[in-house]
Amino acid sequence: MNEASPSPWMTVKEVATYSRHDRKFVLTALRRSQLRGFQACVNGTWRIHRDDVDTWIRGEKPSRRRGLTAA
Repeated sequence: MNEASPSPWMTVKEVATYSRHDRKFVLTALRRSQLRGFQACVNGTWRIHRDDVDTWIRGEKPSRRRGLTAA
């Protein structure tokens, strides 16, 4: 049985659960560019890469932009 590996891309709700922060706190971090995320369109759903969440949790600054094609 082949199970697909879980996607490294997370929603704001998933990031909030993973980081144990409130959703509003995560959204504020995204808007202030403290946490790197991706929106396909204005007011679209945020997608945040798990590696970027881990960097943010450690208190490090985001290093570069990441598109949805990055793994």
